[in-house]
Amino acid sequence: MKATVEKLENSFAYLSIEVEENRFQRSLDESYHRLSYRIKVPGFRKGRVPKQILEMRIGKETLIEDALKSLIPKVYVEAVKELGIDPLDEPELSVSEAEEGKPLKLTAKVLVRPEVKLPDYKQIRIKKEIPELSDEDVDRQIQILRENQAVLIPVDRDTVQDGDFVLVKVSVTSQGQAVDLGIGEDAVLIHAGDDKDGFLEINKGIVGLKIGDEAEIEVTLPEGFHDEELADKQGLARVKVEAIRKKEVPELTDEFAKAIGDFESVDAMRQGIREILEKSVKERFETEYINEVVDKITEETEVDVPEILVEREIDRMLRNFEANLVEQGLSLEGFLESCGLDKETLRSNYRDDAYSAVKAGFVLDAVAKAEGFEASDDEVNEKVKMIADYRESPFEDIKELLTQSGRISQIESAIIREKTKKRLGELAASE
Repeated sequence: MKATVEKLENSFAYLSIEVEENRFQRSLDESYHRLSYRIKVPGFRKGRVPKQILEMRIGKETLIEDALKSLIPKVYVEAVKELGIDPLDEPELSVSEAEEGKPLKLTAKVLVRPEVKLPDYKQIRIKKEIPELSDEDVDRQIQILRENQAVLIPVDRDTVQDGDFVLVKVSVTSQGQAVDLGIGEDAVLIHAGDDKDGFLEINKGIVGLKIGDEAEIEVTLPEGFHDEELADKQGLARVKVEAIRKKEVPELTDEFAKAIGDFESVDAMRQGIREILEKSVKERFETEYINEVVDKITEETEVDVPEILVEREIDRMLRNFEANLVEQGLSLEGFLESCGLDKETLRSNYRDDAYSAVKAGFVLDAVAKAEGFEASDDEVNEKVKMIADYRESPFEDIKELLTQSGRISQIESAIIREKTKKRLGELAASE
């Protein structure tokens, strides 16, 4: 077999492959033998059909196509190894000559891994200072826990004050029609006062009302309102105060500490919360620090990033963004309209981040190769077991599924990249 490669723009390569006549003939003979058992020809037993008869029955083109289907993947892989290229995608294959008695000739256009010129990453240093946790940080977390355990209790007055929690029946009209708020006729709980996240600004208007009072309050329907025709429009809310409650936060006692986490005392709770927060802060900082190191190395690396991969990364980012919108009950079209954007503008907004992500991937792969990192069978199986446990499925079934779908290689790549990031973090923080 002969193979040559020509480098094209944007990290594409053009391969020319020629397969010897005798090897192509062997493949044709194997095809004939295989098809002679599959094709029924009257008057002949399976496997005993003469080649000329079989060709007349199915056409010589079919015989050649079957031979090519078996031979081309093999010779392509051999050519890639011989030429020392690293394909990043499936090739565009084209057969230029496939005639019996002649060499087989084909071409392939494929995206290949670009050359990556790394800086001396082992000498890059970034100061590492894990932020210290203050007593105020612990106090804030304890206050959050107390707020989460708070209960609403009745008050001994009938007038709404700032900070009260008020049960209010609400109906809204806008542009002469009733507005469906999605709450039916049930009363809603509103935090009275100047709350920026207040319900249609009604929270401000109910201060000073008494239980049983009815009032009309001018409101503005939010931009993301489910009825797009009414979004950002003025409306009139009719409210009736049903009941007033105030929030009672539990006292900070040993009993509270025992109830919140089976701590023996308030001091033990403080220590336990401090340890949890310190672990969380450290993990978050480690992630941010490693990202900073990778960004620094990526910035100093020279590599021609293929545009097609940037476009694919933008596609992936947009799919994730749209999925998040759907989870919030929104649509991409509605979001674009509310922001005055179109899809092309949104794509352009993601371009820089997508470019950096693709480039960083090449950098991590190059460092991993330089460091000789691999993913062991035990490491891969550990990840597969986590997936199997999450899905509550047998390990072997999930392993086979991941192998057939090609996701095992993705798991291996993720393991190697995590090792690489950890190594880069250690190098950058060393003295």
